[in-house]
Amino acid sequence: MSNKELSLKQNIIWNSAGSLVYLALQWLMSYSVTKVLGFENAGIFSLCLSVGNVVLAASLYGVRNYQVSDVKKLFSDKIYVVARYFSCALGIVGAVTFLLIRSYSSYTMMCIFAFVLYKISEAYVDVYHGIIQRNMRMDIIGKSFVLRGISTTALFFVCMFFTKELFWSIVVLFISSFILIFIYDHRRVDDFYDKNSTFSRKDTMRLLVVCFPLAIFSFLTNLVASVPRIFLESIMGEEQLGIYASVAIPAVIIQVLANFVFAPMATVFAKQIEDKDFSAFYKLFLKTVMYIVVLSGLVMVGGYFLAEWGLVLLFGEPIRAYAYLFMPILFVSFFTALSWLLALILTVIRDFKGMIISTACALVLCLSGSAASIRHYGLNGASFILIACLIVQIIGMILFMYFKIRKMKRQ
Repeated sequence: MSNKELSLKQNIIWNSAGSLVYLALQWLMSYSVTKVLGFENAGIFSLCLSVGNVVLAASLYGVRNYQVSDVKKLFSDKIYVVARYFSCALGIVGAVTFLLIRSYSSYTMMCIFAFVLYKISEAYVDVYHGIIQRNMRMDIIGKSFVLRGISTTALFFVCMFFTKELFWSIVVLFISSFILIFIYDHRRVDDFYDKNSTFSRKDTMRLLVVCFPLAIFSFLTNLVASVPRIFLESIMGEEQLGIYASVAIPAVIIQVLANFVFAPMATVFAKQIEDKDFSAFYKLFLKTVMYIVVLSGLVMVGGYFLAEWGLVLLFGEPIRAYAYLFMPILFVSFFTALSWLLALILTVIRDFKGMIISTACALVLCLSGSAASIRHYGLNGASFILIACLIVQIIGMILFMYFKIRKMKRQ
């Protein structure tokens, strides 16, 4: 089987197609919980998503962008894989600690922990995908997303239809995900895995230390996104959170479609920086920003005219009273896409301090303002505080990016 690199355009297409299928099926998963099990279970599933995404961030340890931009291969493939074992174990310990100090019902805790294990499977396969991406063969990654997306979602649907139980459906989800990873991804990564790569505890610890700022950043970023929902559940209850989460499901389209395009660009940006080709770097960066802006504009125009009709079509007449939530959530999605792009750039230029400081400022605002925003604006308060936090984060990252690149030009 040929291991020839694909072009950037081909990698973007394959990554976009595979990720779109995978995320669309995950959207259907959330949608089906609302339709089959009701808003209360949708609220529980939203908590699963919030906690699971924070655990995923801890397990990923912020390594992916560093890994695919490691064009000098400072660390071997084996070191990246072993480091992922450690970070996944860290994510599980963190989840257990969180659940022990929270006062959720035993059923909600079981659902959250089962979903955490599903997210651990995503973190586990991500390190394989990093190896494959660095070799510019994201067609394999796209096929992996399609295979796992269709299979795991179908099994989730079948289990939920027959058992009417969210917990057992999530259990089937994470077991099937791990099985498929070992059947497909574990075998395909062997085509690119450096069989002669060395491994030592010292080098593994060095990678974990180098990427620790990225892990902190990733954890803080996901915490900013999750804190408003956690406050929302605490103040207004699981059913209201379920309604908010249901409206938000289709609104993530901006950040998802934007991520499809710029995720494969990490290696390209890194090579441009390595070659000190700042003109090409800025040209590609501005082109990506314009893509996000144009895409966001089109989605927002469509959302303004079609949101109420679409939500009622998806969730029924009871959701009509909450259609007003959709447009603010679209703005959250737009600013999130911009923050993801800037985080990728700061990772490529290795300005980890700027990432952490910018996100820490956003988190302080989030923790101090979420409760007041939700009590004052109701469900929309969760979106308003997130918009404010993301703007703070984006401004900070833009400033750090500008000064770091200006310094690199002088060197």
